[in-house]
Amino acid sequence: MSNDPQEKDVYSMPQQPNTSQSSGYGSSQSYASCGGYGQGSAQQRPPAQEIRVVCTPRGEGCVPGCFKITASFCSWFFMFLFFVALIYVFRSGELNSVNEKHFSGKEGSPNKIAIITISGIIVGEDDGNFIKQLKAAENDENVKAVVLRINSPGGTVSGSDYYHYKLTEFKKSKSVPMIVSMGNMATSGGYYLAVTGDEIFAEHSTVTGSIGVIMPNYDLSGLCDKIGVKSDPIASGPLKELGSVTRTLRPEERQVLEGLVTDMFTRFKQIVREGRSAFQDDPQALDEIATGQVFTAQQAVENKLIDKIGFLDQAVERVADLAHLQPGQYEAVRYVIPKTAFEMMLGEHVEKSFQSSSAQSVIATELIREITTPRMYYIYPHALPIGTPRE
Repeated sequence: MSNDPQEKDVYSMPQQPNTSQSSGYGSSQSYASCGGYGQGSAQQRPPAQEIRVVCTPRGEGCVPGCFKITASFCSWFFMFLFFVALIYVFRSGELNSVNEKHFSGKEGSPNKIAIITISGIIVGEDDGNFIKQLKAAENDENVKAVVLRINSPGGTVSGSDYYHYKLTEFKKSKSVPMIVSMGNMATSGGYYLAVTGDEIFAEHSTVTGSIGVIMPNYDLSGLCDKIGVKSDPIASGPLKELGSVTRTLRPEERQVLEGLVTDMFTRFKQIVREGRSAFQDDPQALDEIATGQVFTAQQAVENKLIDKIGFLDQAVERVADLAHLQPGQYEAVRYVIPKTAFEMMLGEHVEKSFQSSSAQSVIATELIREITTPRMYYIYPHALPIGTPRE
């Protein structure tokens, strides 16, 4: 007999006698031989067959099972989070650093040429990858020269100016030769940073130039009229609503915004003159090409925007010469940002998809910002969907 409380009704049922084999119905001997237990039976009572019937209360059959499944899932989930936390802790020292990847030269050489990369739209100091690379090169005593690899259409005025400041401070503290190598594109804010180099190399298919400032401005007043939306702000002054997209820009407002653009444009040309000695001697030459126009690599050489046409390998060889390093005496390394624990677990394919999504997110975010807030850019206008400048 079981003591299980759920086994509510347990009973025993004896074997029934097989009367078909008996010669009489009242014979005690016949009954006993068939398993009967009459008064005249001299045999012992045979053991009864035990039949267990387990009765479960209605509505309680699936609840314990579901609870067990849920508890098991939660335990595995929290165990997964625990291992993720362990990986993060063990790699916490590396997350704020960069790894080195061999590019060229003698692997393991004590003399290094660091390749620092600036890629994509320049947003500002929130992008820590560039700063991490810069700090890694600055703190490494074995770095004897730097190649600044730029593949960017530019970005915000503040972001480009902040990167320029960090590069000039780096050159003051490190005092090593720095050559700029342009990738597919180094326009506007990208060129703003390129002038910090001792020399500028560009590939044959590079597009550069686009010296200028742009401030997108949208007039959605017609759309607001169609959908019945009316703007009625309460402002402290006549220029507090400057740049509103719900009405046409007034002449005095346009004059103020044009003054801001002119000041930033003047600074852009000043930075270029400080970085390019050819324009220090001939400022008028810069004014003639600083129209926002983009140039091919060959046109850039002719207009003294860059020094030579060559690939990254040639830029490395040139900066090695400036650092007085002979072939076989140096190793060129690229800086790689370590993967996060999440990226390590999900793999390279997911990491690349996240990078692509991140780039699209930056574009979408910038588009929303420029529609709602006046922002100035050192950027090639077709790099972002910011509209066509007004003539």
